[in-house]
Amino acid sequence: MSAETMSPPKGAKLWLMASRAYSFPASIIPVLFGSTLALIFDPAVKFNWLVFALTLVGSVLAQVGANLINDIYDYKIGIDKEDKKNGIPHGGSMVLSMNFMTLDQMKMGATVALVIGSLIGFYLFLVAGPIVIYLTLFGVLSSIIYTATPAAFKYKALGDIQVFVSFGCVITLGAYVVQTHEFSWLPVLLSLPLGFLIDAILHSNNIRDISFDGKFKVKTLPILIGENASVKFYYFLIIGAYIAVGIFAALKLLPWTALLCVVTLPIGLKLCKMANHFPKETHARYEYGAKHIMMTAQLNMQFGLTMIIGILVYFFFLMPK
Repeated sequence: MSAETMSPPKGAKLWLMASRAYSFPASIIPVLFGSTLALIFDPAVKFNWLVFALTLVGSVLAQVGANLINDIYDYKIGIDKEDKKNGIPHGGSMVLSMNFMTLDQMKMGATVALVIGSLIGFYLFLVAGPIVIYLTLFGVLSSIIYTATPAAFKYKALGDIQVFVSFGCVITLGAYVVQTHEFSWLPVLLSLPLGFLIDAILHSNNIRDISFDGKFKVKTLPILIGENASVKFYYFLIIGAYIAVGIFAALKLLPWTALLCVVTLPIGLKLCKMANHFPKETHARYEYGAKHIMMTAQLNMQFGLTMIIGILVYFFFLMPK
């Protein structure tokens, strides 16, 4: 179904579309991973399921806020508006450019998501200690300044770093801390594979939009280094995730069963091959790119879940008691 023939979604479907629900694994998998690390590194920890559930909800709400704010500012500067003269299709979640939702509605949605997420963070601070407040503040500010002016990291080729740190490192660490009540650099280090794959989602998006963004003088990594180098960097992000898990397993920082994630390698290689064949024609490129972005998000979920399942198999069945 093309954008022109798409029927307006209503209610929850509209908000899921606006929030780009397909990308939620980027905020869900690090929570699952950080919580799993808390189990294997501190077997004596009394796992708190309520805290786990609230951490999961808070993490997703932070992403919802970031995605909605991203759409608001992209739309304001014209990136997501259809421009047939310049060959720019409907962009972002399309709910603004296709008049499915107003700016005021989207602003309200972002505000509600971040306020509720902040309240969850405050509760977790009461449970787990002051570091949670710092992580919550970082998450809320990161959601805002990613595209909100004057910071607007996304438009200054800093989006990759911000996404890598926010979704890979900080969420994993937060999920670990709220269970153990202790800070450790190890979850930050071990979050690198997830950080690579989460950044790969953004990088796929920026490769697709390299010509669209350039028309608005927006700087992204692909615009700075060019499409060929960007495709190679995408390879690095995908393959690097598997190599990192292999290194961690070899160093015994993760159990060898974490290598179960290798079953997803054929999908990663397929995505790398696809990255070489983005069409040049505008609308074909946009549709092909949308598929590539969603498949990269799915790989993040598949990789993360298989790695976590492998770790849990070790914890429940193989770890010496």
